[in-house]
Amino acid sequence: MPSATVVPSTAGLSPFLLQPEDVETLAQSDGFSILRDHLEQHYTYELCPTHAKLEDLDRWLIVRDVLHALLVPVVELFDKASTVASQATHATRLEDLEYAFTDHGRSAFVWLQCFLSAEKERDWCYTRGCPACVVEHSLDSEFSIRLLYAACLLSDVHYPFTLEGPTLPSFMFFLDSLARALEQDPLWRDNFYELMQPKAIVTRDGIEELIHQCLELDNLIVSHASSPSDPSSPEASANSSPVLAPLGGPPGMKVKRSKMARRQMRLQVEEEAWMEEMIRKLTVEAMPGLALSPGQIPMKTESVVVVKEVVAVQ
Repeated sequence: MPSATVVPSTAGLSPFLLQPEDVETLAQSDGFSILRDHLEQHYTYELCPTHAKLEDLDRWLIVRDVLHALLVPVVELFDKASTVASQATHATRLEDLEYAFTDHGRSAFVWLQCFLSAEKERDWCYTRGCPACVVEHSLDSEFSIRLLYAACLLSDVHYPFTLEGPTLPSFMFFLDSLARALEQDPLWRDNFYELMQPKAIVTRDGIEELIHQCLELDNLIVSHASSPSDPSSPEASANSSPVLAPLGGPPGMKVKRSKMARRQMRLQVEEEAWMEEMIRKLTVEAMPGLALSPGQIPMKTESVVVVKEVVAVQ
């Protein structure tokens, strides 16, 4: 297993700083050690061409493994919620799954559905690919930062749908690493961390409510299935919902989303397009002799864009 060391927050190294006591906490966790062994056997340690010259790979890997421990349970919860919602509603359209939930649980389900519908975000949550790319992607958008923050808050919550086994430690300490990374990232303002807190807390509360509603629905489904019923009744003869297949359906299937989900996805696309355009304009202003086409932007590390977030509505 790679050795764990303190990660300095300097250029060319991981943006996340782990204090010695944080590394010691991880080293003493049987659950985290088992997770790292699993990732070492089944995940790549190869860096992409962009990061091929980076040194101290172990320092990136331990952060990558922390991200895996934080984010995968959230994805598994969403997938379980989708299955339970499908069984409860017999929905034939993915956009109708949200109607299985109410209030904050429904809002969290729609937010996760929107976020995880993007293949690159699901790959990030599963920490697939170049470890350095995975770590750096954590700071690429408000959505990834918000989910990572909420996942830290949820690290003390027992996920009832995950496999039994050694438990992972609390990752609340990683919030300090996230705060330092945001302060040193040129893309975000100094007070972005404080602006993100209320939104992440709303997401955390919604996911906790989604867990409770999933358990209640699951119990109702099990009790209904075990009770005697008329085989000719609509409930007994209902076919399995096609949305039980992997999300996204077969090739060519058009996936629709609710109005709220479509609005969130549109905002995410607009945010990314705006950020790319601003980076391109600022680069051209800073280097007049550099010609950039509309679709060409410099590396994120070269940008100095300031993003002002909208305060969350409580």
